[in-house]
Amino acid sequence: MDANRRAVFLVSCLRWLVVASGMAVAGEHVQVWQIGAVALLTLAYNGAVSWCALREERFSKYGKNLSTVAGILDIAVITFLVGRTPSFYSPAVALYWFVLVTTGYTGGSVRRLALVTSFSVMASAAMGFLAMRTSASSAEILTTILLRSAIITCGALVAAFISTTRKNDDVASERYSYLHAIRSCGAKLTTFRSVHEMVLHVLEVVVTKTRTAGAQLLLLDEESLQLQCEGAFVPENDGCGATQGAQNVGPDESAIRSYAEWVVKSRREFLMRVGGANSGEHSQITDDRSVVAVPLTWQSSGTDDDVSVQGVLVVWGYTGQDISEDALHIVRIFAAMSAAAIVNMRLYTNMQKSFLRTLQSLAKGLEARDEYTQGHSERVMQVSCMLARELDCNPETVELLRNASLLHDIGKIGVPDAILRKPGKLTSEEWETMRRHPLVSEEICRPLGLSDEILFLVKHHHERLDGKGYPDGLDASEQPLLQRILVVADAFDAMRSRRPYRDIMPIEDLRAELNRSAGRAMDPTVVSSLLGLMENGETDAIYEEHDRSTGFLVCEITAEDERKAA
Repeated sequence: MDANRRAVFLVSCLRWLVVASGMAVAGEHVQVWQIGAVALLTLAYNGAVSWCALREERFSKYGKNLSTVAGILDIAVITFLVGRTPSFYSPAVALYWFVLVTTGYTGGSVRRLALVTSFSVMASAAMGFLAMRTSASSAEILTTILLRSAIITCGALVAAFISTTRKNDDVASERYSYLHAIRSCGAKLTTFRSVHEMVLHVLEVVVTKTRTAGAQLLLLDEESLQLQCEGAFVPENDGCGATQGAQNVGPDESAIRSYAEWVVKSRREFLMRVGGANSGEHSQITDDRSVVAVPLTWQSSGTDDDVSVQGVLVVWGYTGQDISEDALHIVRIFAAMSAAAIVNMRLYTNMQKSFLRTLQSLAKGLEARDEYTQGHSERVMQVSCMLARELDCNPETVELLRNASLLHDIGKIGVPDAILRKPGKLTSEEWETMRRHPLVSEEICRPLGLSDEILFLVKHHHERLDGKGYPDGLDASEQPLLQRILVVADAFDAMRSRRPYRDIMPIEDLRAELNRSAGRAMDPTVVSSLLGLMENGETDAIYEEHDRSTGFLVCEITAEDERKAA
């Protein structure tokens, strides 16, 4: 709940205390039915104010009008109670201060405060004259009216001071909040690896700090040059636990895209105030909410001709609410920050992809030296991704596994060919050299800035479920699903393909070895999925080329087939 709504809600709570105090001062001069009428009236308009203050959407739409009505009714109720007091100099007159001070406290303008003061003075004077005209002289009436007016005027001066002080404090606090948001968001933008995640963070900060109803960021696709929605944010609640729901529906998607396309074409900001637009070709459009669309521009050199539009940040306010000038400045700043971050992230991503492709080519070249390992990483990648999809892993996770699979054996570049191609059993020294290749793979991949998940998979693709693997002998609880998938896929390809020390393992023996290793060296769930894929023939296509090059013919004869043949 923002400061203005908190102030209005606090005033609605204090209103009951003020009315009760007035009734206490009036005492027995107020009849029961009059007390009931005042209570019902107060309940009606004060309840409406409280209801309105609980939700940002309602407050922006009805708050101003309801506050004005509440102030007028406050003056009426207080005037009634003052008129029922027995003393001409009753302290009940001080209750007018409540109306004045709350007007200043809730951010009322000087004009509004002057109007409230004038109404209070006139209401007090009229009630004083009516109450005293038959029982007091003209001098006493005049003195009483002047005294009450002076008290109300003093309250107006106090209210003006409160209003000025609070506005200054609010401006200072709001601008400090903006600066803090800019600083913290700017520092965090460098930590994101995904444009989508970064966009969602920026949108959340923009909407939260500007107290707007929602935002959307559209980016130009680098290839098609078409605008695509990269992310949108609409707050689920406004801090009171109240869900905005359908009341916080933003502009139509077609309208947002129309604004964004105009911005890209003109390279200028689009701004529409409540009630209609005032920029661009959309001046004929009218709406009950404010919308601003800011271009995400990037200047690659010092000349204006090199300014390019990367996308558009669209922000909209609540119904009946204009976006403030400070909020517009913040939106522009975040648009500029986002443009720079997106360009840098795209450059970094393209560079990383280039390095990754180079390294994958190196891995393929390394495997090509040996007919036995040629295509190993590619096949492991295909089997791994097939298993990951079978186990319902999300696309982002599958992509991590894909990259790790292609690079997992790059460290064998440090293993001599004599060891890699040795047909016999390795000596203990040769085995130690071979066991180092996962560590070398990680060392080669780390400078590329790959994610920790990929580095973990590359390093630990020879771990075992029973903790007897290498290089670290990880416990089963330390081995995530992706790593378990890569272990199974790597071992499966080693058995399914030809090696210097043996020929391709027969399918029945391969199945038996997988079943034997399940629960010991390999994850049983992953093994079960692999056996299912083998049973359905889904892995056969991966090994067609390999089987042709090695002259291997897959032929599975079951016991039933043998019986029929006999």
